Amino acid sequence: MPTQNPHRDLSLCTSSKVYNALTELKHLEGHRSAKFLSLLAENLVRKGLLNEQEVVHMLDLVVD
Repeated sequence: MPTQNPHRDLSLCTSSKVYNALTELKHLEGHRSAKFLSLLAENLVRKGLLNEQEVVHMLDLVVD
């Protein structure tokens, strides 16, 4: 039985929290991964660690 918020387990490290949240329900794995990565990219652009052109370039590499 899946939990509602597997990433709320305080005993897990950050990478395990992300992995568990993204892979808990296999039919949502792709959607959750895409949503997480889109929020991560947006946050990095907002903080000035990446610019939008760099994100678009990485997307070009993924799509090609």
